[in-house]
Amino acid sequence: MLKIFKYLAKRLLLILDGFVSFCLDSNQKDGIVLIRLDTIGDFIIWLDTAKEYRRIYPNQKITLIANVAWADMARGLPYWDKVWPVKLRDLSWKPFYRWALLRKVSHANFETAIQPTFSRVFMHGDSVIRASHATHRIGSIGDMANIKARDKAISDRWYTQLLPASSKPMMELDRNAEFISHLTGKDFKTSLPQWPVMATLPKRLQPHSAYAVLFPSASWHGKQWSEQSFVEVGEQLHRLHGWQMVLCGAPSERALCHAIAEAAPTASLNLAGQTTLAELAELIRGAQLLIANETSAVHIATAVGTPAVCILGGGHYGRFVPYPDHVVGIKPVVATKLMPCFNCNWQCNQQHDPIGPVPCIGGVSVAHVLALAQQALVSAATGVILTKI
Repeated sequence: MLKIFKYLAKRLLLILDGFVSFCLDSNQKDGIVLIRLDTIGDFIIWLDTAKEYRRIYPNQKITLIANVAWADMARGLPYWDKVWPVKLRDLSWKPFYRWALLRKVSHANFETAIQPTFSRVFMHGDSVIRASHATHRIGSIGDMANIKARDKAISDRWYTQLLPASSKPMMELDRNAEFISHLTGKDFKTSLPQWPVMATLPKRLQPHSAYAVLFPSASWHGKQWSEQSFVEVGEQLHRLHGWQMVLCGAPSERALCHAIAEAAPTASLNLAGQTTLAELAELIRGAQLLIANETSAVHIATAVGTPAVCILGGGHYGRFVPYPDHVVGIKPVVATKLMPCFNCNWQCNQQHDPIGPVPCIGGVSVAHVLALAQQALVSAATGVILTKI
């Protein structure tokens, strides 16, 4: 019944979207709107090509429609003139919020609307493209990861141009480069994203000695390495290097970080829920090392040049992490248990504890992570990429 209700609600919103965002054609359309509504990690990876839009459209005003989770950080970058933050949950389920946004987009009279996201979302980015009524509405042909076939058949018609995309698996850095290459007709060379300093850490957030950051949360419990494993790896890093362990995460993850800090034999600093995104970036920038699950923290570490070990499962293996071998710089080292069922889109078919990590996460040992941590530190110090362990 819930599925039926959601389906009918979506169809009703879709019908009403057309009336709310109705706009008479205007001969005075101008400006570019970029639509990027995915997660913090996706945004960080996108920075490598996001900077190109100012070069491609040098004399145009550029508006970015952004996920509210990272919109404040985006405002500090010179790649666009305006940032419109969007609350995705409200966009999905609060009709008046949704229609106010779509009407605002419609009445802005943009000349060109671009959604570079590969895995499009029907009720988010695609719906905003539809509402824009821009003369040029450009997107990726995309895949089926976040959209049903019948919905994609509908929303494909909302674009004036769908750029081709390779059907082979590709890391998001290369996927973004592919989009820019097709948009401009010129090859684009992939580089690591760069994140400038955008915050000064207040004293309450400054560790008193050299430190490593532990980021123990994940978007789903199945992707989350165990608390005890984080306790053990933190204690070993303290014993080996004398580093203080700093635990970071969102406000909802403070209890998790508190449990790890309480279980640790040596004092740790729990800063979960106490930092802005910009402050978190600076904490990671100042760290000797980051240990994290597959989260935005791993991509932030890459963008600020901090060595990192990512406990990586197989759900999307190769799409977000590991970073491509052909890209030069300090990249996260991955700790994973290789299994034949990889790239399952997190639809795990292996026997496992329903409230614990899936086998490709739970099978990663503390010893393996410590060995990779040493590899990451040596590689960052020498610039030499060592053989994967």
